[in-house]
Amino acid sequence: MPLYPNITPYHDFHLSVGDGHQIHVQEYGNPNGLPVVICHGGPGVGLHADNCRFFDPTRYRIILYSQRGCGLSTPHHLIANETADLIKDLDYLRAYLGITKWLLSGASWGATVCLLYAIKHTEHVFGLILCGTFLAAHADLEWLYSSQGAGAQFYPELYAKFSHDLPDAMSILAFYEQQLASENQISASRFAKLWCQWEAVLSQGKQSLQWTLSCPQHGLNMARLMVHYFINHCFIDDNHIAQHGDCLSHLPIWFIHGRQDLVCRFSVAQRLASSLNSQLLILDGVGHGVDNQVYLAAARRAADLMYIKLTRNKCKD
Repeated sequence: MPLYPNITPYHDFHLSVGDGHQIHVQEYGNPNGLPVVICHGGPGVGLHADNCRFFDPTRYRIILYSQRGCGLSTPHHLIANETADLIKDLDYLRAYLGITKWLLSGASWGATVCLLYAIKHTEHVFGLILCGTFLAAHADLEWLYSSQGAGAQFYPELYAKFSHDLPDAMSILAFYEQQLASENQISASRFAKLWCQWEAVLSQGKQSLQWTLSCPQHGLNMARLMVHYFINHCFIDDNHIAQHGDCLSHLPIWFIHGRQDLVCRFSVAQRLASSLNSQLLILDGVGHGVDNQVYLAAARRAADLMYIKLTRNKCKD
């Protein structure tokens, strides 16, 4: 199933959200269509225009934005940049655009943001489409960065280079936080490269040949944001989503997850989907990278089916 064709945004702007931050926003598709907002991963990746191609542009009003401190949002600061700020920004964007309720879609950390927003602002949510869901529990950080985590078990030689023989996930995060904050930009960039290459190994099963993308400064900023969030346990209580997710059980939710995902644990996503009586599409033989063709087809299928469900429900109302 191919993605929808490339389109250009009909609205591209920056929105001041307070604390000196401005977020970059783009709108695609049908201005009168069903609104869907896409929350990007990372933290710190920034919006990617191809993400709008899961959604039929004749039916959906597609909203992409970059979270605080990344992408084309400004400034690239860690100050006043916590999870509660991201949720506040997202609801401010909804109100600014004159939207009462919208569909939320996100992958990895983007799925985390979607779930946290939906828990806090359920009344403004039609439903959710979530790929490679990250629940941001302490155990999820151990899975990513400890010697007993999936990546360390699959790629022990690369993990040794990444971890610098530090004993646990929090020690590794503290080490990278210190190195990435160095005023020596060459040294900071070197450690950002190690960080981003480990992320690429977990996501894609191989080291990225590019450093990172086409701009080292982008990689440094992304690494700083990720460490900032993860060393602070994403600024939420442990198991917050699992403990508060029951308020979403009335919403239509699609979970899409690769069984071989080394970034986001399949077992916890499966349990959450089961507890919410949600749709769960399991992709056997697929990892975390949503650039996989099976993943892309599944995400488009979920978007098409969600539109049908939501418009049918609207007709019933």
